[in-house]
Amino acid sequence: MSKSEANVVVFACNWDGLSSVEAVAQAGLSYPASVKVVRVSCLSRLHQGLILKAFELGADGVMLLGCEPGKCQFDTDPALITQECEKARKLMRLLGLKEERLVLTHVPRGDGSHFVGRVTSFIAEIGQMRSAVPGGA
Repeated sequence: MSKSEANVVVFACNWDGLSSVEAVAQAGLSYPASVKVVRVSCLSRLHQGLILKAFELGADGVMLLGCEPGKCQFDTDPALITQECEKARKLMRLLGLKEERLVLTHVPRGDGSHFVGRVTSFIAEIGQMRSAVPGGA
């Protein structure tokens, strides 16, 4: 891994999120090997403690990759996922971590190019954060 590639953990919902990740290979696209995808049944099942654990284990950034609002297979209110993400960001601030290292992204089912574009952009943002702070983010 080059210095510019950040370690990113992607928590992908089992439906639209994961189908977008799977569509990457089908479309002949790729994303950096520093991206680790973790499948969850739904982002609403994700707790802030698990998000923070990813940072504790060395993630430079965490992406929550979920269904488009109103298209959840479990009919989950998107506000619940946003609230959990905000709780994690508040804890990150308390711990001295930049909250921009956690993003919530919604993708259309099977849109691999959208996922690649978003994760590549996120890695670049993290790289800028690391270079702006002596010793990393």
